[in-house]
Amino acid sequence: LYIRWGIVYGQQQRWHDAIGRYRKAVEADSTHADGYLHWGVALQKVGEWDAAVARLARAAELMPDDGFALFYLGSALEQASRERPGHGYFDRAVTAFRRLIELSPDDAYALNYLGYSFAERGIHLEEAVDLLTRAIRLEPDNGAFFDSLGWAYYRMGELGEAERYLGKAMEQMAGHEQTEQAVILNHAGDIANALGKREVAVDRWRQALDLTPGNEELQKKLGPDSLP
Repeated sequence: LYIRWGIVYGQQQRWHDAIGRYRKAVEADSTHADGYLHWGVALQKVGEWDAAVARLARAAELMPDDGFALFYLGSALEQASRERPGHGYFDRAVTAFRRLIELSPDDAYALNYLGYSFAERGIHLEEAVDLLTRAIRLEPDNGAFFDSLGWAYYRMGELGEAERYLGKAMEQMAGHEQTEQAVILNHAGDIANALGKREVAVDRWRQALDLTPGNEELQKKLGPDSLP
């Protein structure tokens, strides 16, 4: 009952109220893995990274072969590593995703998450390409996956391949949320700029800025071009 109550609060974006209900659920049964899982996700929503990781790690401990627990733990650790560098969170995230992929080799979202995480950091790029290629084989209509693979090639300096895959990403991005579309367009702009296609780059960045007004990174890239 407490978990269901928390889910209702979460649907209303009332995360602190949801957290209170999930805490009650765990107090009622300290071995209830779903209580820890939902609690950890809610803590992520309010940016309490250490607490979120602790609850999700407990959920994964109680359900060691559960894909949802491992995915949410891995994603929380990866996000926490950006907010709180130097705590070893990223290495733990990689471990969680590797375990998930070992259990579910056809989990396209786990493959994409780990591959893109490597690409963003410019590490293990050959492995990133392999992971992302596998994800695309599983979901060939997912624009976000093509974006991830294109970005990995960009990080490798293979700009022709990067441009090709970002083109595919843009063809398939219509169904994605505006923030996801903006990421794809931003990446496409960076690649066009690296290829010396400044006008194309500016157009892509301007489209991304239209989708995410106030984005300081895009405003900086555009410079005077970002002005009305």
